[in-house]
Amino acid sequence: MKKIILATLFIANTSFAADCIIKTDRKPCPGKESETLKPYSGKNPTEDKKTAADGMACKILAEKSSKIVRKGTLSEKSVSATFGTEKFGPFKDTSTCK
Repeated sequence: MKKIILATLFIANTSFAADCIIKTDRKPCPGKESETLKPYSGKNPTEDKKTAADGMACKILAEKSSKIVRKGTLSEKSVSATFGTEKFGPFKDTSTCK
């Protein structure tokens, strides 16, 4: 009985999930272009598909993605997201170049 309930809950949760398209534009620090874009095969901007339960979850994913982690290589990072017909952002973060 527990297995049936868990399976039903899992199916119900995943049936409402959809793709959250996250578009990220990175502005590298001067002289750091290749280092900054190397993990993304030199592409800028990039698009990623992530699964989100709803528009709010997609918005939260975009906000978290906008934070600059590799400080000293990026001067600005801008992230926007789309969930179905809903659009979120842009969310931006800046950092000083060294």
